[in-house]
Amino acid sequence: MSSTIKAIIFDCFGVLRPDVIREVYERMGGDTKLDDVFISDTLYHSHMGRIPSSAPVFAERLGISTEDWIKEVNADPNDQELLDYILSLRKKYKVGVLSNMGSGGLLRYFTAEELGKYFHATAVSGEIGFAKPQAVAYETIAGHLGVRLDECVFVDDRELYCEGARAVGMHAMLYKNFAQFRTDLEKLLSQS
Repeated sequence: MSSTIKAIIFDCFGVLRPDVIREVYERMGGDTKLDDVFISDTLYHSHMGRIPSSAPVFAERLGISTEDWIKEVNADPNDQELLDYILSLRKKYKVGVLSNMGSGGLLRYFTAEELGKYFHATAVSGEIGFAKPQAVAYETIAGHLGVRLDECVFVDDRELYCEGARAVGMHAMLYKNFAQFRTDLEKLLSQS
């Protein structure tokens, strides 16, 4: 692709913050192998906005309070090193978040002030009714940022969602860790 990159779009879980749902489920007494379909279905319904939040569903299944579930899921902090880097990216690029999560989910992990500080726009599947890897999810965040799809770099820790981004014409980058991501992104940006 020869278009100039104007926007960088990040996934939340596994990129901006740890993806710990299954880990917490086990730590709180659940069996992720036995309950794999239940976990996947609950997350899907939350991501599509069919239930307001997965937290009370998981808590009830595990016999714990919703507050205890939320406390455990929120125990690990956001990736501050990446967020600091995002501030430097904002000087030249539009920055957004596209995440599969329930409605209002970002506000459980970021304050409204933090979202405004780091990101120009966000799109959450539970609010827009479309989830990655559906094309409309990528089109929505590009629209919110006011850029064409081929002007975006999408960053996710799951190859399936990177493939979805490529299918609509975005550049996509698989996130493994901050050092790898920064090296790969800077190489890509130097070529655009």
